[in-house]
Amino acid sequence: MTALKGIRVLDLTHAHAGPICTMYMAAMGADVIKIEPKWGEMTRMFPPLVKGQSPYFLFLGRGKKGVTLDLKNPEGNDMFKEMVKDADVVMENFSPGTMDRLGLGYDILKEINPKIIYASISGFGHTGPWVNRKSFDPIAQAASGYMWVTKDALAPDGPPLQSPEAIADTIPGFTALIGILAALVSRNETGKGQKVDVAQMDSMIGTMQSFSFWNLTQMSWTRAGRSGRVGVSGLRETSDGYVMFALPPGRITDSFMALLGVEELTPELVECWVKEKTTDEVVDILAETGVPVSAVLDLDEVQASPQAEAREMFIKVNHPTMGELVQPGFPIKFSETKGDISAPAPLLGEHNVEVYTRLLGYSAEKVEELRKKGVI
Repeated sequence: MTALKGIRVLDLTHAHAGPICTMYMAAMGADVIKIEPKWGEMTRMFPPLVKGQSPYFLFLGRGKKGVTLDLKNPEGNDMFKEMVKDADVVMENFSPGTMDRLGLGYDILKEINPKIIYASISGFGHTGPWVNRKSFDPIAQAASGYMWVTKDALAPDGPPLQSPEAIADTIPGFTALIGILAALVSRNETGKGQKVDVAQMDSMIGTMQSFSFWNLTQMSWTRAGRSGRVGVSGLRETSDGYVMFALPPGRITDSFMALLGVEELTPELVECWVKEKTTDEVVDILAETGVPVSAVLDLDEVQASPQAEAREMFIKVNHPTMGELVQPGFPIKFSETKGDISAPAPLLGEHNVEVYTRLLGYSAEKVEELRKKGVI
């Protein structure tokens, strides 16, 4: 049993923020139809290509049925509108106004299907003076203050720092997922769909505790946390690697001082205690003491972790051209339903015949005719 069984999603997304949202919907059982232009969405081309496939797309495209469709072609546009009649969710992350110019904006689609949930992710949302600005992950990191906060935490005197992972895509993707699920619940009560407008900038601001600290103390969360106490926890070098541990005020720090047999902690004392031990020794001792701790693991070590194995956080995905791949697993563990993210990302247009015959009642010959005409 899956939580979103019976929910159909028409997925027009590209890049990262939209696709990660629909990937999680597919993992929870939604019928996600990934609709791409005939040349494919941009992440199919993200380097480095391996056997002609992008690792980026192989990650984000899992669990979806892939079709091609030219929305600018009148016949293709009509096909999309026909599919909307029996869909639950339309998901897009185009620049604001793009869907309206195609004649496929929310005001049009809700007339076709009043129950449709229309979800949109953009850099700055569909209102406000920056509505027409384009954005990708690093732009949202900069506009939300996240790059400044990262700099303030790690290198106060240096330039702003960009996160190496697409944090300002991932958080908006999850924000949109929350909004879609809430809209589906609301629809169960009202019978009406609605528009879910998610901005990257909004999503980042909404999750950053530094603004609360800044407005009260004029310090970021990291700097405020360090003020008034000696910084003895954090990243420390062992005899053979690095560990990260946390010593918040109270019982945990008291336990650590009892372990060391001291009544006061200094950075030098902690550094010396850690440095004379191996990483495994430090982790074992602190974990047993109740101090939050982890070795700083590289990616191979994470994949080999017994904890990750026990939680099924790395799974095997069988791809039609790439063979067996190892990919991150589904991180939510349900007691009654399940999440499955092991279906491979689709080849370009792989499911054209299957989807258009199933959703629109077309014959295989009709689908081939559409291909020859350039509609799909």
